[in-house]
Amino acid sequence: MRKPDFLQQMLQLLNADVLGMSLEEKTSFIQILCNEAQQIQGQKLPTCRIVSFISGRRPIDEAAHPGLGSSDNTSIICDFPDQEPNQAYILFEVTGLEPYTDKDGDALALGVTLSFAGTDNSQQTFPIPGWHNRPIEPMIFEKARGKNPTLRPISWRETAGHNLVLALSPERDFLPIDWAWDALDPQIRATATDSSDPFTFGHLFTQIIHISICLTHHGIPVAAAQTVLDICDGRRFGTLYHRIVERLLRPDVERQSQRAGTKPLPVSYHPWFPVLLIGSDKAALYTDALVEDIVYKKRHLTDPRWLMRVGLYLEFLTCMGIFEAVKEDVGDLLTPAERAIYEQHPFFAEIRNRLNPKGWAKVWQLRDISFPRFGVPQTGPVSALNLLQKKKATLAFLQVHHDDLKHAIELAGKNEYNAQETWHRVFRDAERAILRKTPDAFPELGHLDNSVKEVILWHQKGKTVLTGAALKQVTGLVGDQDGLFASACNQYRASMNEVAEWAKHRGLMDYTGKECIPIQVSLLRAYMEKQSRQIEHLQRCDGYGGSLNVFVKLPDEYKTSEELVYEMLSDLRIFRVLTEAERQHLAHTAREISLGPMERIIVEGRAGSSLFLVGSGNLEVLRRQPDGTDKVIDMKGQGDIVGEVSLLTGAARTATVRSIESATVYEIGKRQYQPIMESRPELVNELAVIMERNMQNIHGHLEAYIIEKEVSAIKGRIWRFFFGNSNQ
Repeated sequence: MRKPDFLQQMLQLLNADVLGMSLEEKTSFIQILCNEAQQIQGQKLPTCRIVSFISGRRPIDEAAHPGLGSSDNTSIICDFPDQEPNQAYILFEVTGLEPYTDKDGDALALGVTLSFAGTDNSQQTFPIPGWHNRPIEPMIFEKARGKNPTLRPISWRETAGHNLVLALSPERDFLPIDWAWDALDPQIRATATDSSDPFTFGHLFTQIIHISICLTHHGIPVAAAQTVLDICDGRRFGTLYHRIVERLLRPDVERQSQRAGTKPLPVSYHPWFPVLLIGSDKAALYTDALVEDIVYKKRHLTDPRWLMRVGLYLEFLTCMGIFEAVKEDVGDLLTPAERAIYEQHPFFAEIRNRLNPKGWAKVWQLRDISFPRFGVPQTGPVSALNLLQKKKATLAFLQVHHDDLKHAIELAGKNEYNAQETWHRVFRDAERAILRKTPDAFPELGHLDNSVKEVILWHQKGKTVLTGAALKQVTGLVGDQDGLFASACNQYRASMNEVAEWAKHRGLMDYTGKECIPIQVSLLRAYMEKQSRQIEHLQRCDGYGGSLNVFVKLPDEYKTSEELVYEMLSDLRIFRVLTEAERQHLAHTAREISLGPMERIIVEGRAGSSLFLVGSGNLEVLRRQPDGTDKVIDMKGQGDIVGEVSLLTGAARTATVRSIESATVYEIGKRQYQPIMESRPELVNELAVIMERNMQNIHGHLEAYIIEKEVSAIKGRIWRFFFGNSNQ
C-alpha cells in the first residue's frame, strides 16, 4: 500500500459514522492504538480472525480434526427440554501474541459484544444488555469419549496453533432471561407484536446477531474480529400455517356443513386440508433435520442456514398471500399489532411487493366440499368426488405456492454450492410426509375397499391391469392415471426441478447434471420399483433406519477408520514422501464423511484447501462445459484421491465430484498438513515434482486440471500457500 492510499483510508475511518463515538473520541482511540503499537518495538500488533462457516463442516469437528471445523452461521431457539445444551459456536484464531506472552500475558483479555441487527441485517443497534465487551476465557474443544467435545480453558501460551471457541446459548443469551427487555435497544422493542422478545411476527421470527471479539492488553484494544450469526425462533416456525387450518379451514368447514344441512364435518374433509397437512409435516421433517444439524451438529444439510431462510420466507409469502386473499371474505387473520407492522415496517416491504393475493383468491374458490349425491359412490360423510376436489385444490395450491417459493429463494439469497443436496433432502421429506400423512389427509380412503384403495394410492399409469367391478368403477371415475403416490412423486419432483432451473438461470442456485433432483434420489420411486438397497441408502443418508416405514433416528456417525486411511495414504505417491509418524498423524485426524446417492463433495469453482480419500463407493468427476452442461471426465474408486491441488496450493476446485450411489470419503485439510510442512520445508520441492508429473500424466484426457509445466511455478504456489511468501 502506498502512503496516499493509507492516508485516504485513515481519513475515511475518521469520517465514518460509528455508533456511540464522536470525532474527538475516534481520534483519541486511534492515538491510543498508535501508542500501543510503538510499545512492542517494531513488531506487528496481534491479529484476530474468525474461522468462517464452511458448508458440510461443524464446529465440533475441530476437536478430532484440527483445521476442519468451522464456525456456526446459524442457530435456532428451541423449547424442548434436553440434557444436551443448545449452543452456537464461533471459532476464532488469535496470532502474534509473542511480544505479550513472554512478558505480561496476564494483562491480555478477551471481550465479546453482541448486538441485534434485525431480520435483514439493516439495523445498527446498541449491544444487548450485559453483552458490551463481556469478558470471556480463551477456550478450546477437547475430545470426550462417546460424547460431543467439551470446552477447556487454556493459557495464552497454549493458544498458538489452536482455534479458540466462543459458546453462545440461543435461549439464554438472545431472549430476555438474563437481561431485561426494557433495557434493550428501542428499535428492536418497537417491532415486537405478540410478546416481549425480539423474535415475534414483527421480526419475521428471526434476528441477525453481530458478534465482535476484541483482544485487549491492559484494557487497550490490540486485535478484533467480527462476524454474524443468523438466529431463528424454532418455536414459531410453522405457526402461520397452523393459523390457516385453525382460523380459516375449520370455520369454512362449519359454514359449508350448515349450508348442506349436515352435521359438522372434521376439517380433514376440506379440499385444502391434504396439501396443508402434508406440507406442514414435510416442514416438520426438515425442521427436525435443521435442529439436528444446528443443535446437535449432525450433517443432514451442508448449509442449514439457507434452508431455514427459504422456509421462513416461504411461510410468510404463502400465508400472507392467503391472509390478504381471504380478508374481505372471512376477516383479518392478523392481529391489529401484526397488521400495523406488516403494512408499515421495511422488514415486510419485499414480502408485500411479492404477494399474489389474486392467485390465492382463485385457489380459495376451489374449497367446496363434495357432499353425497345420487349416483356417485359415497366415502363416509362425503361423495367420492371429494377426492377429485382435493386433487384440484392441491394442484392449484402448489402452483401458486411454488411461485412463492421462487420469491423465497430470491429473498434467502444466492446459494451456488449447497442448494442441490438441500433440494434432495426437502424432496425426500415431502415423500415421507405423503406416506406418513395420507391416511389423515384423505379419510375418504378409509371407506373404500382395500383393492380400490390400492389402485388409488399405488397405481402407475399403464402398468397395472385393472379387473373387477370395484376397480372398473374407480377407472370410470378417475381413468387410467397415476395413483396418489406416483402422481405426487412425479408432480412434486417436476415442480421442484422447474423452480431449481428457474433459480439457476438467475444465478440464485446451481446444480450438477441435467436435473437438480434426478429420479435416483426418490424414495417413492425406489419403493415402487422394489429397490430395497436404494431405499436403505436414501434413508441412511437422511439419518433414518433402512426401512421406508421406520422413522427411527440412527446413532451418531461412525468414527474414522485410522488403519484404512493409513493404508491408503501409504499407497499414494504424494504421501509416500512423508514419514510413518506423519502419515499416522494425518490418518488420526482425517474426517470421515458419508455421502448419499448423487451427493457432491467438491463443487467446481469453489475455494478449497483439503483433499478427499475414497474409502468406499464410487465417485464421478464432472466438468462444466461452455454450453452449461456437465460432462463426466473421470471416475474414482476406493484408494483414489481428489482435491490434492487445492490441499497443496489453495487453488479453487477445477471440477465437481459426486457419489454415484453412496460412498465414504476421508478429508485431510491444510491445517493438518501445515505442521508437517513447517517442520520439513524441503518437502515443497518433492511435492512440486510429484504434482507436475501427475498433471502431465492426466493432461490430454482430463481437461479439468490446470497444467503447470514448470516445477518452479508449482513449487512457488505450494510455498506461498503454506508459508505466505515466495522466499524459498
